[in-house]
Amino acid sequence: MSCVRAHRSASLLFLPALLCLTIASCRTASDTTSSEPTKTDTVVSTAPPFQTKEPERYSATRTITTSGPNGEKYFFSTLIGRDGPTRRDESASEQTRVVYLDSPEGRLILWPEQKVYAVLSGNYGGPPPPEPEDNSPDSLLHADPMATTFQRLGVETIAGRSADKFRVVVNSPVREYVKPSETLIWIDSELKMPIKSEMRSPDGVVIVTELSDITLQPDKQLFQIPAEYEKIGFNVLQKQLKARGLNP
Repeated sequence: MSCVRAHRSASLLFLPALLCLTIASCRTASDTTSSEPTKTDTVVSTAPPFQTKEPERYSATRTITTSGPNGEKYFFSTLIGRDGPTRRDESASEQTRVVYLDSPEGRLILWPEQKVYAVLSGNYGGPPPPEPEDNSPDSLLHADPMATTFQRLGVETIAGRSADKFRVVVNSPVREYVKPSETLIWIDSELKMPIKSEMRSPDGVVIVTELSDITLQPDKQLFQIPAEYEKIGFNVLQKQLKARGLNP
C-alpha cells in the first residue's frame, strides 16, 4: 500500500475530526507538554468515539510538516478561519500563495501577490476530473473492510491549550499487503475542535498538522476582498497560477 493511499484512507475515516486540519508542511510547536494522563480506553469502531465542531468565528495559523523516510522535510504555514457562513483557507507552494473564500454567494480565489481575484462558480473550469477508481472516495468507503482502533491517551497541553489525545490505527484484515497506518489526534478540550494531528504511513512518511494563534475574534477583513484587488476571469487566473506551480 502506498503512503498516498494510506493518507487518503485515514483522511476519509477522520473527515469529521480533521474538519479544520487538512493535509501539507512547517515545524510543530516546541511547547508541547504532557499532564497527568487519565485512564485510557481502547475502542474498536468505524467511527471516532469523540465529537468535534468548528467555532462559528475564529482564525488560526495552520502549520504542516511533511517528513520523508530519508530525512527530507517540507513545511509551510497558512491562515485559516471562519466568520459565520464565510470560510477562509489558504494554499501555498514554494513560488506563491492563494486564498480561498467560501461564502453563500459562491467561492472566490484571491492572489495576494498580484492583487487579483476570480469567482469559482457556474461552469468555471468545468467539472473536476474523476479520480482513479482505486483512490476514489466511493471505492475507499466500499472496499474491503477496514479495522479501526481508537485509543484515548489522556490529556496534553498543545501550544498552551489543553487537548484530549487519541491514537487511531487503521488496518485491513483482508488484504495482506496493507500495513497499519497510525494517526495521533489532539482535540481541544474547550473548543472541541482538532488542533493537531500526526499521521504516520507504513512508508515512513510523517505528516504533522497543527493549529496555533487561535482566536475567536478574527479580523473581519480576513473574509473580505480588499478594495484594491482587481476582478479577472477564472480561466485567466488559473493559467497564471499554473505557471507558478499551483493548480486551483
